[in-house]
Amino acid sequence: MKISFFKITVVLVSGAIVQGCATEGRSIALGGGIGAGTGALIGGIVDPGNNGQYRTRNIIIGSAFGGMAGMATGALLHDATESKTQVAYVAGQKSVENKLPAPPSGPNVSQPQIDIEWVDGKIVGNRYIDGHYERVISEPAHWETDGK
Repeated sequence: MKISFFKITVVLVSGAIVQGCATEGRSIALGGGIGAGTGALIGGIVDPGNNGQYRTRNIIIGSAFGGMAGMATGALLHDATESKTQVAYVAGQKSVENKLPAPPSGPNVSQPQIDIEWVDGKIVGNRYIDGHYERVISEPAHWETDGK
């Protein structure tokens, strides 16, 4: 059973493309699965020894190394995809902010005048109300015009 280098490359590249839109865990798992499968295939092709005595060992070793390499590749591809997504999001936000209309101009609103008064504690019926501050609006906010 001969598998060409081209077929192995197609499997690896298609695996990298497929995992572009996944969560980090799924990307790592998919990369590990593809790597382990590819490693097992390559391990099966490598020198099997006399009467195939080393084939199982080669498949296990190829699968282990391929799985580790695939997991690392999956993590790297996921991080690269996430960073590109973040850059695109920020660029989109900036383009939207630049297209927003300027707020309409009009008269300004003045700040209200607030006085703070201390109210001593008092007894009302069977209740005691602690002393406290009360804020009183002495002059409400109003529209400011040129002449005020």
